[in-house]
Amino acid sequence: MGYPPQGPPGYGDGPPSAPPPPPGYGGGYGQPAQPQSSTPQVLSIVGIVCWFCCPIAAIVLGFVAQNQFRAQGRPDTIAKVAWIGGIVSLVLGILGTIVRMQTGT
Repeated sequence: MGYPPQGPPGYGDGPPSAPPPPPGYGGGYGQPAQPQSSTPQVLSIVGIVCWFCCPIAAIVLGFVAQNQFRAQGRPDTIAKVAWIGGIVSLVLGILGTIVRMQTGT
């Protein structure tokens, strides 16, 4: 007449098989790593160069680079150097301007 109904794969008379991994667990040794962009490094270096001409741009570029580094899961030390150095440069520029105004030169 017919064959008896069978259960899901892995069940029955044969040896048990391992259950499939739960959904949502990607990655592992078999999958290639995602390429990481060099944009945050470039922004950080440009930010450091901007210390001398436009410290506000250095601060902005440093923060943008820091966010991109963190999104990629990479250390963001050079981005911190860019925006902190921009703040220091801005403060020194303001203080230098105040001193020049006080001395009259």
